[in-house]
Amino acid sequence: MLEKLLLIVIALFLGSGCAYQTLEPGHRGLRFEAGGGLKHDVLQPGKHNLGWCFLRDCGRIEDFDVTYSTRREQVHTTSQEGLGMELTLAVIYRPIISELYELDSEVGSNYYDEVVGPEFRSAARGVFAVHSYTELAVKNEKIEDEIEQEVRRRIKGKHVEIASITLEAIGYAPEIANAVRARLVGEQEAVRQKAAMENEALKQKLALEQETARTQLKIQSSQAESKLQADLSLAQKKNERAIAEEDALLEKAKAAATVARARAEAESITILAKAHAEENRAQTQAISPLTVEMSAYEALGKLGGTGTTILLGDFSKAPQFLFPPGLFPYGGYGGARPAIGPHADLGGGGGGTGGAAAAAPK
Repeated sequence: MLEKLLLIVIALFLGSGCAYQTLEPGHRGLRFEAGGGLKHDVLQPGKHNLGWCFLRDCGRIEDFDVTYSTRREQVHTTSQEGLGMELTLAVIYRPIISELYELDSEVGSNYYDEVVGPEFRSAARGVFAVHSYTELAVKNEKIEDEIEQEVRRRIKGKHVEIASITLEAIGYAPEIANAVRARLVGEQEAVRQKAAMENEALKQKLALEQETARTQLKIQSSQAESKLQADLSLAQKKNERAIAEEDALLEKAKAAATVARARAEAESITILAKAHAEENRAQTQAISPLTVEMSAYEALGKLGGTGTTILLGDFSKAPQFLFPPGLFPYGGYGGARPAIGPHADLGGGGGGTGGAAAAAPK
């Protein structure tokens, strides 16, 4: 039993002899050993074993915050005119990770108070001393850049990185504040008066422009109306002329139609007359002595009645032996009067060579 208790005590001593140190994210460390001093290797975030620390000094790890840190400084300085000012400035900085060994060995872990802070305040006073207090409002960014460049120049080789410097507040002396306030009030009043004058001038200008625009609009409207009337009149005249031309063309067409109709009628009459003349000529040419004789025979045949024989002709040159004397009761054949039937007298002619006709019942 005693042996077991002794083993437990020895194990507790052995377990408590190992030491550990943890580096948080955003931090880096340097191993420092009591017998070997500060090591160059930069330790990353995590849990680090310091070794056996029972009855001996196992050393430590120098912890450095390598994130950007911000420090504000109240700086009392004077302007170029010698007027006092209270300024609030902020500087953003961090250590250079690759130079942690040099920073710790040359400056130490309290490097801001040893290097950055004093150089920062001194650089700010030097820059503001060459500027007028009136420039602070209009050249704020330029002055910040000048202070930043001056601080970097001063801490060059001190293993610290400066990110930026900002001017957060300016506190003027009471007399300066009053003067600045009065000046600002005067400037604001001047700006207000200037704005009022500009507004009035702008109103007058706008009113003049509106009046000019109205006048021009009236002129343009009058010109447009006159042009419209002229265009309407011209269009009306053109329309009237076109109507007159159309009427003239229509009358001309009517006259041409009348002439054509008269000409056609005349031609028709001429053609009809020619046709009648041709017809008469044809009829005249178609009537021959034989046709006349045949027509006479036909008429005489109708006058004598049915069964009557009519002889017509010129018997003066016929041989006399064909017509002996006493053949006709009225004398020779030369002066015989034609008779139709026993007592019919057809009005025979006198002597000579007149034609004679005799008819007797068959």
